[in-house]
Amino acid sequence: MSNVTAQQLNPDLKSGGASMRLLKLSLPIMGMTVSRMLMGFIDFVMVSQLGTEAQAAISPCTLFVFTVACTGMGVALAVQTFVSQADGRGEPHLAGAYAWQTLYVSAVMAAIAWPTAVMTPQWYGHVATFGNHSPGMTALEIEYIHIAMWWVPLGILSMGMDGFFLGIQKPRITLIAVLASLATNAAGNYLLIFGKFGCPELGMAGAAIATVIGWGVRASILIAAILTPEMDRKHHTRRSLAFRWSNLKGLLRVGLPTSIQWLIDIGAWLVFLAVIMPRYGVHAAAASNVGLQYMHLSFMPALGIGIALCSQVGFAIGAGRPDDAVVQSKAAMRLTGSFMGGVGLLFVVLGGPLISLMNDDPEVIAAGVWVLLGAAIFQVFDAMCITYTNSLRGAGDTRWPAVMFFLCCWVIFIGGGIGVARLFPEWGLIGPWAMCTLYIIVLGLLLQARWRGGRWRAIRLTEDAAKIEGEGAEAVSGAS
Repeated sequence: MSNVTAQQLNPDLKSGGASMRLLKLSLPIMGMTVSRMLMGFIDFVMVSQLGTEAQAAISPCTLFVFTVACTGMGVALAVQTFVSQADGRGEPHLAGAYAWQTLYVSAVMAAIAWPTAVMTPQWYGHVATFGNHSPGMTALEIEYIHIAMWWVPLGILSMGMDGFFLGIQKPRITLIAVLASLATNAAGNYLLIFGKFGCPELGMAGAAIATVIGWGVRASILIAAILTPEMDRKHHTRRSLAFRWSNLKGLLRVGLPTSIQWLIDIGAWLVFLAVIMPRYGVHAAAASNVGLQYMHLSFMPALGIGIALCSQVGFAIGAGRPDDAVVQSKAAMRLTGSFMGGVGLLFVVLGGPLISLMNDDPEVIAAGVWVLLGAAIFQVFDAMCITYTNSLRGAGDTRWPAVMFFLCCWVIFIGGGIGVARLFPEWGLIGPWAMCTLYIIVLGLLLQARWRGGRWRAIRLTEDAAKIEGEGAEAVSGAS
């Protein structure tokens, strides 16, 4: 890492200004990520009222659907990197075309996700049998996945639009869309899970329907916002609807490793919750699901800071000021580490009461205390994962992190979790959760080392931009 002097820095970043500037940009994004978390949290709380079996089923269901969506979401989120760097270079007119390529990614994913949804009753039973799920839990999972898979292309399109607005540093638009989606989902859950105000009582299916409608509302608001005349004047959003392979190729190059990284990470959690935990019984599965919901309370606000950091790093690099990116990354680490470390202390002190808020079964509470203790240990290292993943993503360095995620997830987390489950079954759920803690500690340290090593400084995305600019000039010349 190069030495950073006061003369090299943007004056706004001196004397602690980086932290305040990042926090100001992060606040609406934090609102967005917390609201996104609340969407799943509300689903979890409401479905939990259907019983412990439903509580054990809901997290594997939602993780499975999200894992499928991640195939396209990582590519869609790469829009943020290209848009922020184009804005930093003073070429905002290139931004619109990147956003619209996610429309074509979502269409491809629809062709995969929707037939899979239709066939859920035929294939999911094999997955549940492998994970030793109870018959009741399996029936509830099929009921949910069969419907929820229909939101996958809407989620990918929304992620691309989010990346556009975050890249141009207008997070309030994404916040409005998420809040509207959250309100729709909460109301839909209340009406359709429990059959209120004359609506049918659909249970798990009602939660899935509400989720699909919520994502539809979010995508609609974002599309309406990107098509406004103001956006078109600066970012050419109306005139860039056409498919452009050069743009999509850039998104795939930067975003596909992110998709793979998310698939590895979330897929590992899916295996953990759907295959490893059910072997310890429904109480262990429910306790793990409750613990995961509380981890989201810590993870999502920090993720908001990370997403803001990605835009700032991209803008700084596009403007030719990589040392600004270093200062901003340090500021983000201070913020995320302090927040998540504080939440970790709460997990230690209030573990039992927190679990009892979600489930009053003594066995679930006893298991959940151990889950939150493990989470408390890795909180600061998880903050490192969030901070340095987004720093590297803003710089376009996504392949190496994807490899590290794969090795740490599947060797330490899943391989180690399965190993201790077989070799030391007397440890109970403590063994697999200990391997989860080790995985996050090792990954956080590796990502920190990658960022500090500075190899991201040699990455250049401007070649893609130059090619696209040339294509645009040819198109204008041809039209004239």
